[in-house]
Amino acid sequence: MVVSKLDRLGRDVHLISGLMVERVPFIVTELGVDTDPFMLHLYAALAEKERAVISARTKAALKAAKARGVKLGSPVARETVANARAHRWGDTTANRAAALKAIEEIRATGIASARGIARELTARKVPTPTGSAIWAAAQVQRLIQG
Repeated sequence: MVVSKLDRLGRDVHLISGLMVERVPFIVTELGVDTDPFMLHLYAALAEKERAVISARTKAALKAAKARGVKLGSPVARETVANARAHRWGDTTANRAAALKAIEEIRATGIASARGIARELTARKVPTPTGSAIWAAAQVQRLIQG
């Protein structure tokens, strides 16, 4: 394996030393072919420290931006996700109401467990709030809880 700089291979001393112990051949062009293992460990430790510094700096900058009221993330991505959800599921109010009514009817027959109710809703072909034909016990519990 040939890498230009040691941090391109990894920024973890354990990873680099593990490769060296397993005798995985790699060449760091920045350091040359005959680099002493001690030097590789030093450079790996420096790369690991650099990773920690970069992480701390990035976290501090993001915290400061949030404190200034900057809305993080892509507004296009947020809008795209919202549009996708609306397109995929649309308004679930009608399905929710029909499902709750069916759950009341099923409970009146003596079926009380979420698994039993889910089985019965599936058998009656009552659509889930998102329009699926198959119910799960967790969906029934979420719907009942509100």
